[in-house]
Amino acid sequence: MKRYLQALAFKVLRHWDIAYVDGFSGPWKSETADFVDTSFMIAIQVLKDAQKRIHDQTGVTRKIKCFFSESNPATYAQLEAAVAPHNQPSAGFEVRAFPGKFEDAVSDIRSFVGTSFPLIFIDPTGWTGYPFTKIAPLFEPPKCEVIINFMYGFINRFVTHLDDKIIASLDPILGGPGWKHRLDPRLDPGHAAEKLFRETLKAAGNFTHVVSTRIDKSTEDRPHYFLAYGTKDRAGLKTFRDTEYEALREHARNRSAAKTRKREVKTGSPDLFSNFEADVQEASIEGVVNEQKSLAKKRLVRLIEDDGSQPFSKVVDLLLQDFMLRQTNVKDLCVELHREGKIRNSWGNRNRKPTDSSRIELAS
Repeated sequence: MKRYLQALAFKVLRHWDIAYVDGFSGPWKSETADFVDTSFMIAIQVLKDAQKRIHDQTGVTRKIKCFFSESNPATYAQLEAAVAPHNQPSAGFEVRAFPGKFEDAVSDIRSFVGTSFPLIFIDPTGWTGYPFTKIAPLFEPPKCEVIINFMYGFINRFVTHLDDKIIASLDPILGGPGWKHRLDPRLDPGHAAEKLFRETLKAAGNFTHVVSTRIDKSTEDRPHYFLAYGTKDRAGLKTFRDTEYEALREHARNRSAAKTRKREVKTGSPDLFSNFEADVQEASIEGVVNEQKSLAKKRLVRLIEDDGSQPFSKVVDLLLQDFMLRQTNVKDLCVELHREGKIRNSWGNRNRKPTDSSRIELAS
């Protein structure tokens, strides 16, 4: 979240004011007295830093608003006390805390956001409290971005449950009653539910792109949750994919350190191979990227076989939507396809790789 906010805030603040909305603020499981390790305080510090840097570069102070919602009274009291010192409207930084459910704050949020660019972060403790039918008005602005923590670890256990109440509790985020019949039969139930969740979010917010990043458990090789990201701008998609790559590399290093600590506690002795495992974990991310490139190359060839030549800008949007790739990866795979004799070099000798205006077409 910190990496995403840093990257996006600098882009957005050059043109618009920002309204950051955190639907389930907490604090939860903070290990510091000043809550610097919580999502809301990380957001405040990142946005303040971005605001200052933009001012130093341009001389313009963009306005930033932060809306934090928390329904637990005791937790809300901690939240309110922590964020109050940062409410400085005269300095262009306004903070508001809301004591109630996120879904009940929609009208307050819309009024608070005004004409600012809304960045919405939804990190629930389960899968309830943000029914799309209720919060959809938050996604109406023409410029809007959202990140939602899809709690895969919890949801995966209940997707196939027979209890009618549990099934109904997933209706609000999976498109309403009968969602089981809309699951993709080609996928296992958990991943099918995650896919349906993204499709439902895309329709609810009229987003151009909705993608997700899988985050594995710190000490086990299985998914813990997915971060679903919705945007109405291709620039946002490119920024998210760039951020995703760097964040996953860092996550791989952190997972390696967590596994090492777990083994050392279990054995009572230092792990001599911790550095080697860290390298392996990072290499695994590169392996995923290479696998995604291979799949994307096949998809691209099929696309231009079926639909004819395509502008590179459209190719980037299509492949970044469906694969965990960055724009630089798409450029590389186009060069590789040319070397394999499958597509024509339409970007010319002066450009080593395609540009947005290049047309990607089959070799004659």
